[in-house]
Parts: sequence; structure tokens; C-alpha cells
Amino acid sequence: MEESFGNWYILIWNLDIEEPVSQLGPGVSIRRLDSNLSVFDLAAAGAVGFREWAMLEPFASNCVCEIETAQDAAIKPGYDSLNRAWLASALLKLKGYNAHLPLACSSYSWNVVAGHQERTKWIFEEELKAKGVASAINSPRRDLPPFKGQLLELRTKFLVPENARKKLVKEDATWICENYERFNSLAAESESFRFALTAAVDWQYSGKPRLAIAQLWSGIEAVFGISSELVYRISLLIASLLEPKGVARKNRFNQARKLYGVRSKAVHGKELSDVELTKAMLESFDILSKLLLLNIEKGRPFTQEDFEEAIFY
Repeated sequence: MEESFGNWYILIWNLDIEEPVSQLGPGVSIRRLDSNLSVFDLAAAGAVGFREWAMLEPFASNCVCEIETAQDAAIKPGYDSLNRAWLASALLKLKGYNAHLPLACSSYSWNVVAGHQERTKWIFEEELKAKGVASAINSPRRDLPPFKGQLLELRTKFLVPENARKKLVKEDATWICENYERFNSLAAESESFRFALTAAVDWQYSGKPRLAIAQLWSGIEAVFGISSELVYRISLLIASLLEPKGVARKNRFNQARKLYGVRSKAVHGKELSDVELTKAMLESFDILSKLLLLNIEKGRPFTQEDFEEAIFY
């Protein structure tokens, strides 16, 4: 995303929220729109500078909330105000809200756009009676403020788990808010974490489960700092970090080792059924998201001491 120098408002598609407003971090919040967003509202934004407005028409009816991110909260080390919204969206995906997209950004709230035509219809009627059709159509009193913004993650097709969550609950919003700045610093300062995080977000846009599996496991390898394909070590570390000793850890070890085997077949073009690929893709994302969430709670990348403690204690 390009550098930004003010507050931004990110239009979110396919996500509802339990609370009218939820804080996601310092200067970052998500709120429900006051009105429905219509194609006529988007056209009004197009008239004042939003050139790509028509591309959002198929999505408008399912856009019910926005993320607001404040410029004065974009402290260093960390990200600028617009990219702090991307971080919030990434945290939502790690918590299982994989069906949403941050569609477009605006320098003023999408509440100004949503419902605009309905709110200002009296101006049209007044101008029509007083000055005629031409004046009513072209009345500057009905215009939105000049639009500054752009499209963001507009996708017509992406991979979404069947169990993707679509309504943000208060408990998850609170967790995100409590961990946001730790996450922000970690993503800004650790290249390996940032690479793994990008894999945890971008796998949905790869188009095919086979490619998604390769991307997810590149993220898992980055979490561990492993450049070679050491299946036993990776499986052992995953199981030790995510499960207590006993049957659960052994089952997780077997699952990870099996998934790594599917990953190897996938990236080398071996024949696998769609069911096998999809199952492996979703289980791989589950592992990567859990590892990243554990990183966030620790506030740092894993160390060798973390691995040894997980294995031996």
C-alpha cells in the first residue's frame, strides 16, 4: 500500500460485527455502517473522484462495516496509518475470519457515502421545483466531498474455508486490541515473522489449493527459521509448541508429518485428489495461524530456548 498521511476508512466486505463499534488497537477500530451502501451512493462517490466505484457494485450489499485507522497512532517502529488497517485485517484472518476482504479506502468515513442519495433526495426535489431538471441534476449542494482513496484487496475469487467466521465477536475484538501493538512491532521488526504473516494472508489469493499449501508451508518454515526440508524436526517442533505432552502431542506430530508429506507431493506436482489438497490446505493454515498467534502472545519470534523448553519440559 502507498504511504498515507491522514486517517483512513477501510470498507470491509463480508464481515458483520457483534458490537456497533469495537476497538482493534490504539487508533484502530471497526464500526458498523449506519446505512446500507447502494450503487447510487457509489456513483455519487464516483462523481467526486472515486474512479473505480463501479467495480464495487457487486459487493455493496454485503458491506456493513469499516475499519478506521488514525494517523496519529502510527508510531514507530511500526506501520503507517493505512497499513495498520491491513494489520488489523490480518489479525482477523488469523482468528478465523477468513471470508472478509478490505475492499477500498477513503479519507472520510464510508458513512458519508452510505445512504448519501437517500439523505440528500430533498435537495433534488427542492431544486427540481425551484429551478428545473438540469439544475436539480447538477446541483453542487448534493455532491459528496472530493474523494481521496483507492481500491485495496478487490478479489472476485479467493479460497475460503467452509468454517470461516463472518461475525466478529467481542471476545476476539478484545484479544486483537490487547495484542495489536505487540503484533505491530513484531511485524515491523522481524523479517521472518512478516514473511510468515504474509503467507498466512496471501494463500487465499493463490487460486489453487496446491499453490496455497506451498505458500503456507513456506510460512511455517519461516516461523522456525528452517531453510531445508527437515520433516521430523518441523513436525516435532510444531507438536511440542502447540500441544501438551501425551496423546495430543503425538497426534499433532503425526498430523504435521503427514501434512508435510502432502506438501512435498503438492509442490512437486504429484497426483492428489481435490479433497486431499483442500484438507491439507486448511489444516496447514490452522497450524500456521496458531504458531503466529503464539508468536504474538510472546511478543517475539521463537528462539532455540523456546523449542527446547517445549520439547523437554
